[in-house]
Parts: sequence; structure tokens; C-alpha cells
Amino acid sequence: MNKKIINQILLILTLALIFMLFKNYGSFSSLTLNIGLIYLTKVFPFLFIMMVINNLLINMNFPYYLSHIVKTPSLYTFILSIMSGSPLNAIILNNFLNQKVINEKDASIILSFTSFNNPLFLYNYFNLIFNNKLITLKLFFIIYLSNVILYFILKNKLKNNKYNISYKPLSFANSFTQSMKSASQNMLNIFGTIFFFFLISNIIIKSNTPFSVLAKGIIEITQGLNGLINLNISLKIKELLVLAILQFQGLSIHMQIASVLSDYNINYKYFYLSRFLLIIISLALGMIT
Repeated sequence: MNKKIINQILLILTLALIFMLFKNYGSFSSLTLNIGLIYLTKVFPFLFIMMVINNLLINMNFPYYLSHIVKTPSLYTFILSIMSGSPLNAIILNNFLNQKVINEKDASIILSFTSFNNPLFLYNYFNLIFNNKLITLKLFFIIYLSNVILYFILKNKLKNNKYNISYKPLSFANSFTQSMKSASQNMLNIFGTIFFFFLISNIIIKSNTPFSVLAKGIIEITQGLNGLINLNISLKIKELLVLAILQFQGLSIHMQIASVLSDYNINYKYFYLSRFLLIIISLALGMIT
């Protein structure tokens, strides 16, 4: 599609959003309070601590030691992304691109099968929605297995080149300070993105049906998962909705990833096609288990 046409469409959508914001200004206070409570109780406690720990591991040379075991950038990114979730995978790929370890095509492909949600964040929501350890374990298994399957589908498109990570002198005090600073900045950015998309989804979508919850989850994951907690439908349908929402990842996370990699010409064709392929694989696994 012509870039000028895309720009015109985005301009129209932005103007429509401004109109809807003015039309619904009366609900801003309650929505802001609701977003703040959800963020502080269900997002921040789980993401922040994992970000601090992950940053500490990086500053304490965990990538250097791991590179002696994991010899490819794709597998390295996969392992670290499981630990913290997106947009960490984009941050890792951005560093690899800066160091010319990988090219933009490889980064585009690796991004496709390394986009996860923070495991503590997921564990909390799985317990709130299902309160069933077996279902929680099954959902984690399906999410990770489907990404492994996607890796084997795409791996032949990778150069799979070797890489080296150098050892950095360790100062725990500095590492801790930098980890806290970096995690705090990332959490502030995440809150801003969540707030924006949460507000949009609440203004556009008023009902709380399975379809509307899915639509909200496509816009912003937290909003979709939160809507599933009290939704009166069968557990199997809830499982499938959770898988669809998580594998798409939400426009909020897509924007965070794009922001991190904005300096490079990433081909998001792989990323978006992989979202739909992951949904298909996950739903098929979810229906047979």
C-alpha cells in the first residue's frame, strides 16, 4: 500500500480518536484510577523484579558465560527472552545489530519466535483466571512449545552465524544501580504504553463478552486477561482465548518492540505472520490437550 495512503488512514484514525476522547472525557478519572490499580497490583510487582534480576545477570556477565554454551544468537535470545519477556528480546537484538553480530533479516526472523510475556506476570494471571496448577503448566508448555515449533520452521532462513561476547569487569554496586535505573525507565515506558492502549480499548469496547475480551486483548494484553477473570464461560474456551491473546501479544507490546528497534529496517512481515501462525499452532495444541 502506498505510504501516502497509509499516512492518510493513520491521520483519520488519530482525528477519530481525538473525537472519541472528547466524547468520553467524563470517564477519564475512573479509567485512570482503574488502569493505575491494575498496573500497580498485577503488572509492576512481577515485571519490575524480573527486569532488575535480568539486568543484574547481564551486568554480572551472565551473557558471557552463556555464550560458551549457547553458540548462536537465536538460541541465546530465545533463552533470555523466556526469563523476562518482551521487549527484552528486542533490546538484545538491538545490541546484536549495534555490534554487527547479526543482520537486519536475521533480527527480523529471530524476533518472530522470541517474543514472550514475563513468566511471573503470566503465572499470576493464570492463577487468577483458572486457579488450577495443571492448566497453568499446560498453558506454559503450549506457549513455549509453539515457539520452538516456529523456530524449526524458520531456522533455515537464518545465517545462524557464530558470535562472541566479551567479559566486562564486575562492580556489583554499579551493576545494581544500573539495573534499577534501567528497569525503572523501562517500567515507566511500559506504563505509558499500557495506559494509552488501555484507555483506547475501554473507550472503543464497552461490553464484556468473549469476543470483546479478545478484541481488548489484541489491543492490550493486560486488559484482555483482566476481562477473562470474571467472564462466565467454560474453562476450555478461556484457555483458547488466553492462548490467542498471548500469542498475538497485543498492539501495546508491538509498539514497545518497534520503538526499541526503530533505528533499523526490521521486516515486520515475519513478526506479524508468526503471530497468526503461533495462534493456529497454540489453538490446535490447546484443543487436543
